[in-house]
Amino acid sequence: MMSRSGRFKSTRTGSSTGQCEPPQGPGVHVYLFWTKGGERYLTHTEGKVTAEELSISAAQTVGITPLCHVLFSLYDPESHCWYSPNHFFNSEEQTRLTLHYRMRFYFRNWHGLSEKEPSVVRYAPRSGTEHGGSPLLEMTSLEYLFCQAKFDFVNDVTPMEDAQGKEELSRFKNESLGMAVLHLSHQALRSGCTLQEVAKSVSFLRCIPRSFAKHIARDNFLTKIRIRRVFADFVRTFQEHTVDVGRLGSQEVMYKYLSTLEHLAPRFGTETFLAAHLELRTDGGDGSGSYLNTSRAHGASDPENVGPQVMHEVMVSGTKGIQWRKMTVQKPQANSYFGNDYLGNRKSVKQSPLQQEPTSSDTWTSFCDFPEISHITITGANVSIIKQDNFSMEVQMNSSLEALSFVSLLDGYFRLTADAHHYLCHEVAPPRVVLSATNGLHGPMK
Repeated sequence: MMSRSGRFKSTRTGSSTGQCEPPQGPGVHVYLFWTKGGERYLTHTEGKVTAEELSISAAQTVGITPLCHVLFSLYDPESHCWYSPNHFFNSEEQTRLTLHYRMRFYFRNWHGLSEKEPSVVRYAPRSGTEHGGSPLLEMTSLEYLFCQAKFDFVNDVTPMEDAQGKEELSRFKNESLGMAVLHLSHQALRSGCTLQEVAKSVSFLRCIPRSFAKHIARDNFLTKIRIRRVFADFVRTFQEHTVDVGRLGSQEVMYKYLSTLEHLAPRFGTETFLAAHLELRTDGGDGSGSYLNTSRAHGASDPENVGPQVMHEVMVSGTKGIQWRKMTVQKPQANSYFGNDYLGNRKSVKQSPLQQEPTSSDTWTSFCDFPEISHITITGANVSIIKQDNFSMEVQMNSSLEALSFVSLLDGYFRLTADAHHYLCHEVAPPRVVLSATNGLHGPMK
């Protein structure tokens, strides 16, 4: 879909293991991790356009159908926040803005390869002899997610599980080499070459986390030789016992890559927000009931206070809903934490004090699942989540931009899991959903 007052154009910039350089001209530039012709930018150069319109245009360029494009959203890598569908961009007021078109709404084990987590399927009309649901992702969406996941893994975007001791560190290194084998196997299957041929032309160092590659670069000569031999053994074994016998095709390789990434990164596909203030109430937020939990970041208004603060993390995931926990952190710096674990930094990367592990218990407390939410209100950086039983959660984010990012996440998951035709908060509601609701174009027929 094209804005009536705007213009879209697509710019192909080549392919590389990292993100390609954005166009230098003015406008809103949306980075596409994958298209049939390679990675590219979609640029809007004239007038106003909503995030929803940009997302639809990106989906059409990639080939993602309406069935799956609701899983995607626009992400700003500079502010570390996501834009709600109704956000307006004005290319005439902004010299240049670079965004990423990413799959935001994620349900772990959608591929069904893990026996430890429930599988996720899509409801679909069935005949009398058919049972179960349909796969969550179509092939184009799977291809896009695969490229997005490779980008996140290689560029240290996806936060990995902490390695405790030499044994776990060794396991992580071997798992990373295994991910590189899958990365190159997919390329080999697509090009018609053998895995060994691709491994000779593409270094495995371009397929593992950059922090790991830098670590290898600092190793002595003998250690480097040993790692290369281990990888060569992985490649030979995988080619002989898996690829040559036809056990894995291109789709199976992508499934395996994503399921392994879920194992390496337990918070993959989740988003975590740091709240300076969190309350649980029994009055639905009108101030007449009791407080079940309340605490504020002590010293938050005192710039000289550098001691520990009691704050809260709120984690949102497609399969577990909203969870929260207390944590103790050092004095925060302005805008140093936006809490997106899907787009955080690995623990090996130098972090700000707020990104250190919490010193309190790691136990998460469940607040609710998305179908339990009645509505959400937002005032500046303050968010109220009201459940159908009138219990509520009041949270204060670091900024109004982060609050909108948080609420749009809950609103999107609500439509995916509870009611596709309504919204929880008007401030982030997709224009098309608002239009349909206003005109009564929703709900089943009697």
